[in-house]
Amino acid sequence: MLLMKVLSSEVTAGMEYLGAQHEVRDDLAAVLEGTEDRYSSLQLHFLRRLNRLLRLRQQQRTQLKPHGLRLLDQAIFATYRDCAAAGVSTEAQEVLQSLGSRTSADNSEN
Repeated sequence: MLLMKVLSSEVTAGMEYLGAQHEVRDDLAAVLEGTEDRYSSLQLHFLRRLNRLLRLRQQQRTQLKPHGLRLLDQAIFATYRDCAAAGVSTEAQEVLQSLGSRTSADNSEN
């Protein structure tokens, strides 16, 4: 439980500039809930990075030019591959799905 609190505060601290602290914490916390002892620091690093990049893309998609989106997509893909190499591809897919469903809901409201 202590690791989850530390993880949540680290993710929140890293995302302050995006103004989405509570959403990021909820997305990643849902994936890691009850299993925080299983992950190495490297696995947590890659999952956090994936979450941060996905959130950045979601929030900046209207401001970025196509070239910027392509670069961000490449970074997301590379980080997903890092997650897979670190043995947390299932968790990475859950992060992708949780943000994807949230994006779909946001788009249907507009």
